[in-house]
Amino acid sequence: MDSLHKLEDKIEVWLKPFPHLPPNWRKWLSENVWWLVLIGVILSVIGTIMLAMLVITAMSAVSTVTNVYGAYGVNIGQTYTGMWYLSTLISVVFLVVTIVIEAIAISPLKTQNKKGWDLMFLAYLIGILSSVVSAVLTLTIVNLFSAVIGAVIGAYFLFEVRSYFKQAAIVKK
Repeated sequence: MDSLHKLEDKIEVWLKPFPHLPPNWRKWLSENVWWLVLIGVILSVIGTIMLAMLVITAMSAVSTVTNVYGAYGVNIGQTYTGMWYLSTLISVVFLVVTIVIEAIAISPLKTQNKKGWDLMFLAYLIGILSSVVSAVLTLTIVNLFSAVIGAVIGAYFLFEVRSYFKQAAIVKK
C-alpha cells in the first residue's frame, strides 16, 4: 500500500499546476461521489451482462461462418479468433475487478473515509492498466491515446476531491 501512496503523492504533484474546481463544487462532488459510483456500478453490471451476451453471440456467429466457409475449403477461423477472444476476455476480467472494487468503495465513500478514496484510486489504476493492455493486444494507437486522455481526466477529478476524504481513526485496544 505504501507504493500506492507514493504514486498518489507523485500524481498530486503533477496535477498541482492544473486549475482547480471551485471549492463548493469540490465539496459537493466529495459528498455525492458515493451515489455517482453506485449508479456507475449498477450500469456497469448491466453493461457487463449485455457484453457477455454479445460475446457469446459473436462467438457463435464466428463459429457458424467458419463452419460454412470450411465446407467450401476456405479457412477464416484464424482471422477472428485468437487475439480478439483474448483481448475481450482480459477486458471483461478487468471490468469485473473494477466493478467489485468500486462496489466495495461505496460505503467508505459515503462516510468520506480515505479508504473509499483509496479504493477508487485503485480502480482508476486498474482502468488505466486495462486500457493499456487492450491497446497493446489490439495494436491500436487510438486506444492508447484514449487511455492517456481518460487517465488525465480521471486523475483530475479524483484528486480534486482527495482532501475531503479523511483517514479513519485507529482504535487502540
